[in-house]
Formats: sequence, structure tokens, C-alpha cells
Amino acid sequence: MIDQSIELMRSGRIAEAEQCLRLCLARSPDSVDALHYLGLLCHQSGRIEEAVALIGKAVERSPDTAFLHANFAEALRLWGDMDAALRHARDAVRLEPSHPNFQFNLAKVLEGSGRFGDALDAAQRALALRPDWVEALSLGASLCFALDRLDQALDFVKRACALRPDDHLLFITLMRYRAWVCDWCGRNQDAARVEAMLEHWVAHPDDEAFAGINPFVAHEYGLPRQIRNDVTQAYCERVLKAAGAPLEPRRAPPRAARARLRLGYVSADFHGHPTMHLMRSFFALHDRARFEVFAYSIGADDGSEYRREAVRSVDRFIDVRAEPAPVSAGRIRRDGIDILIDLKGFTHEARPEIFALRPAPLQVAWLGYPGSTGRGLNDYAIVDRVVAPPELAGDYGEKLVWMPNSYQVNDYRQPVAEERPGRAALGLPATGFVYACFNKVYKIEPPVFGAWMRILARVPGSVLWLYAGKSGARTNLARAAAAAGIDPARLVFGETLPKPQHLARLARADLFLDTFTVNAHTSAADALWAGVPVLTCPGDTFAARVGASLVAAAGLPQLACPSMADYENAAVRLAHDPAELRAMRRTLAARERLPLFDTPRFVRDLESAFDTMWQRYLAGEPPTEFAVGVEPHS
Repeated sequence: MIDQSIELMRSGRIAEAEQCLRLCLARSPDSVDALHYLGLLCHQSGRIEEAVALIGKAVERSPDTAFLHANFAEALRLWGDMDAALRHARDAVRLEPSHPNFQFNLAKVLEGSGRFGDALDAAQRALALRPDWVEALSLGASLCFALDRLDQALDFVKRACALRPDDHLLFITLMRYRAWVCDWCGRNQDAARVEAMLEHWVAHPDDEAFAGINPFVAHEYGLPRQIRNDVTQAYCERVLKAAGAPLEPRRAPPRAARARLRLGYVSADFHGHPTMHLMRSFFALHDRARFEVFAYSIGADDGSEYRREAVRSVDRFIDVRAEPAPVSAGRIRRDGIDILIDLKGFTHEARPEIFALRPAPLQVAWLGYPGSTGRGLNDYAIVDRVVAPPELAGDYGEKLVWMPNSYQVNDYRQPVAEERPGRAALGLPATGFVYACFNKVYKIEPPVFGAWMRILARVPGSVLWLYAGKSGARTNLARAAAAAGIDPARLVFGETLPKPQHLARLARADLFLDTFTVNAHTSAADALWAGVPVLTCPGDTFAARVGASLVAAAGLPQLACPSMADYENAAVRLAHDPAELRAMRRTLAARERLPLFDTPRFVRDLESAFDTMWQRYLAGEPPTEFAVGVEPHS
């Protein structure tokens, strides 16, 4: 009967296979094979809790069988019990250390536990046993990337692509890793290939070959507007379909029944992350007479002060990282959250499937993702009229809520180290104008780098101060500078520093130069907080307009240039006009009076937005676009 069940499973007759296995268990409740295969069937069907129970019973009855421990570990990993998963993954390796699958499973569990170094060791053991295993190479690449070993990550993914050259996700990963080391060879041809791939995906949205591709790739490579919008919606619909039926709508209690509106913030970044750098003082400023604040953490606890600040600044902090989406969604619904705020969108470690299940009456996208999440996940998106002008509202599946200043919150109490290092200590020359860009290097593209080199050529003695880690990006950027006729010694590379020390050193820059396709976000706010003007050139997407939003809210809208030529000319002019630059620095020196850094005012404006949304909901009116402080139209 077990053999018959296996054949039924292989032929896709899942219901019949399950019926057969349950009949077998009814006759032989201790059958290890029946328990195991029924558990695998439940696992494949997404019934992870049932799979854990069944395979766990099989392990109890046959504790010396390695593959049972391995499969049990995988079910536990998906269920979220990482400690138990790790025990059983290690048991499988102990019983059969030369089996590559068991080493690979151990690597996946260690990755899920945040132990990236140990996970990489296990992945490399799997590859030593099976060198041409694409999945293990891909895992090794992502682990090296997480460990900031970018050159090694690129090597892993190149090997994987050589073995599977038609894999779309691997190819896009290769492009991204090459961007992280500023390897621009063939970039235009690669972007054209990505565009063709995404067009095919939009035409065939159910094609599993595109599973796992993030729609933001269309923004990173400046692809046409229609492709960006179509890919976003295709990804959104994939998430909605995978999540299944949403939860039953919760009837909102009369406002009088509960004095405070319940807000739930969902993020993987309640730790030392740029999002928390911006939000550190935000949560504590909510009016607790009117709002009750919940935080749902889907990311790691790094033990940092940012994490501790988040925990103590909200009314309830709930770590749901280990929970499957339906469990987290059910918890949010039981908590009675009125407005659920998505701080991740489609960025790393996001859990959009929670929002697909609709656990709250209203759902809002804000801050963490510079673009639309499509139609169906969120009702509203918090923006401003610079990042999302009304004429671009058609690019969003959400209804837009325009904040009166920038959409981006900032920490108005952000500390700056008292010790201000001198230029020599930072590797900067004793004299000469210092341009800086502390954006992540993947945002540096040939057009903007070409503009920077032309600027350096027009400003003798100037240098460009960049943050490029210790990867091959330094070598590649130096080579690109030399090819443009600029001495590579005029590129100065900064190291990673704690945030207060980084802000202190930033003050040594004269002018921050923004990137184009994906602007500086937190790094631009850091520069402005440190008193350094930010020169930017807005494009036609949210990600390409953040810099313009920030300088406008910092009282310096003239720093948003209408064209690349204007950007270059302004960068040169400011280097030769110290009086104009000093005037800008005086504006930034009074930062407590600037809307960008007025966190209490920002919180009041956001609360006003939440009130308006909720009043419309209570009145039975659908979500609609509106500007904070302006009566929304029906």
C-alpha cells in the first residue's frame, strides 16, 4: 500500500495518495513509512503543522534514520522552530556525514537562525561532496553576501550561472552582485535581457521560472514605466495567490468602545538598520491618549540599542519571525489592530503574505519600499508630492496620502560623536574640495560615475569620497576613474563606522553627490543632519525622487537639479562659490527648525492621516487619495 501511495503522489493524484496513506495508518498506526510519506504530502501541500506532527512521530519510532531527521528538520524550519530544526539537522549529519543533502539542509537551518558563518561552512561541505550543485552554490552566494564577502558571493553565483545559464533568478542575482562590486561590463546588454525577461513574465504571470524575482529589479535598472508597473502587479498577484483566501473581515468596534486606535507596524528592521536609524525617536512620540502602538518584528534581534529602543518605545512588541504568515496574520487580527503599517514592501526579509491575508481593516505602505506594492496588499501609501506627484499616481495600486513635507521621518535626537576626526585621519588630502557619496555602491552606475569624473576634471585638487567596503568595487572604480582620465588616487574610500562616528566624519565633506536611478535615502538624511548639502537630480520614479524630497524639506529645494548637465554645473559652481555653500550650511545648521528634522510635527501629521483613513472606514467610505490637512474628496 505504501508503494501504491508513492506512485499516486508521483502521478499528481494527491487526494488519492493521502486517502491511501491514512488507510494504511488506520491499519498500522506505528508505520514509519506511512507517517513519513503522509508528512511529506502535508509538507508539499503547505500544511506544515500537520507535517511536523507526522514526521516527528516517524522520527520517534526510528531515531537512527538520517533522512527522517533531515526531513523533520526541514519541516521544523518552515514551521519556525529553529532550535528543534537545528538539533535534527545535526542529527542527520551525525548519522550520515557524507550525504550532501544533509549538509545542505543544515546550512539552510543555520541560515534561518542568522548564523551565516556556520551556514557557509555547511554549504561548502555540501559542495565538497557535490561540486556542481546549483542550489548549494546559490545558497553559498547569498550567505557570502550576508557576510559582506562580495567577491566570494560573485564567484559562487558565476559558477551557478555557468551550470544553469537560462535560470532567470540566477541571472538577475549575478547582475545585482556585479553591481555591488561595480563591474559594469555588458551592463546595457544585461539590462536589455532583463527587460525581455520581465516582459515575458508579464505575458505569462504563472510561469514558475520567474518565481522569486523581486519587482524592484525593474526600478534598479531604469526600465520603462509600463514594465515597472506590470511587473509590480504580477508579483503582487503571485503573493495574493500563494497566500490563499484572506481572513474573515473583522467588524470594527464603535470608536466609543475603545478610546485608542490600534496601530500595528510590521518590519524586519527593528535593529541596527537604516530604517530604525530614521525611526528611533518616532514610536515614543505617538499620542498615547489616542493611539496604541504595536510592533510586529519579522527580523533578527541584533541586541543593539536600536532594538532596545524599539521594544521600549511601543506598547507591545511581538517577535513573529518564527511564525508562518497565517499564524502572524491571525495574531494581528486577534490583537484588534485597526491600521496595519507595512514598513518593508518587497525588500529583503519582507513578509507581504501577511498583508495578503488582510488581518486588519486598513493596511498602509510606508517608508521601507520606494514604490508601489500593487493593487490588493495595501489600501494606502504614505508619500509626498515630490516622490509621488499627482501626475504619477497611476503608478500606484494604493491610494496616495500626501504628507505636507517629506514622506521620510527622521530622528531629531540622532547623536553625533563629539570627536571630529581631521582630514588626514580620514584619508582625505589636507586641501581641496571634498565631494562625497556614501550610498551603497550598487547605486553607482556608469552615467553618474561619468558625471562625477567630469566634475573632478573641472575642479582641480578635488576628491571623491566613497563608501565601498573592501570588495572588488574599489579596484573597479579606480579602473573606471583611470579610464576617464582621472587619477585613481582622487578616489578616497571610507570604512564602516558606528553611526555617531560616521555622522561626525561626514561633516568633513563639502558637498554630497547623489546617485540617479536609486537615490540616497537614509544616507542623504545623514549628510543633511551632518550639515552637508546634498546635490540631486530627480527621475520619474519614487526611488529616483527621494533626494529631491529631502532637500526640499531641508529648506534647500534648489539642490534638486532638472538635468544631469545642471547637476554637473551646480557641483562645479558650488566648489568655486564658498559663500553660496556657506549659506546652505547655515540653513542646515538650524536643523531643529527644518521640517525634515521636526519629528514631533511629522508624527502629528501622520496621526492626522491615520485619523482621516479611519473616519472614512467607519463611515463606510472606500479609501481615497488625500493630502494631510486637506479634506479628502469622496
